[in-house]
Amino acid sequence: MLITLDESHRPLVYQIRADAEDWLEARDIDQYRRGLDPTVVRANIDREFDAGEFRGWQVDGEVVAVLAIIEPDPELWTPEEIAEPQTYVSRVMVAKDQHGKGYGSAMLKAVEEQASARGDRWIRLNCWSTNYPLHDYYRGLGFKYVRTVDIPGRMSGALFQLDLTQVS
Repeated sequence: MLITLDESHRPLVYQIRADAEDWLEARDIDQYRRGLDPTVVRANIDREFDAGEFRGWQVDGEVVAVLAIIEPDPELWTPEEIAEPQTYVSRVMVAKDQHGKGYGSAMLKAVEEQASARGDRWIRLNCWSTNYPLHDYYRGLGFKYVRTVDIPGRMSGALFQLDLTQVS
């Protein structure tokens, strides 16, 4: 079940993010590279958390995956794209020892259903430009690659979208 996270979940989001670093590093994926300033990482999470943007996928009372529903980044998307009705997701992460159970895709499917019910045309996201297994994951869920935007100092410029008018 998709829930809105409350203040009691903030430490869990921090932990899931830290665990994601280890999980990715163990697979030799350069996303969330070690050496990023943890205060910057937490500040970014806090900003989205304080705005009420985090959602969680709950199974048997436990949050096993999280994401944030945010505004699209104007550095990545055109004004025309931003103007279209959409739900924009960020920080899709699955808790430690919960990978491969379908929780991420179930959470995204619930977001898809909510976005469709609101009349949104798209679900959009950007992800780490060099995390090709993640690109394949999103393609497997029906997302289409749009383009990669190269912004110096940023690694999350691979843009994907799911056309909700084409989803059954």
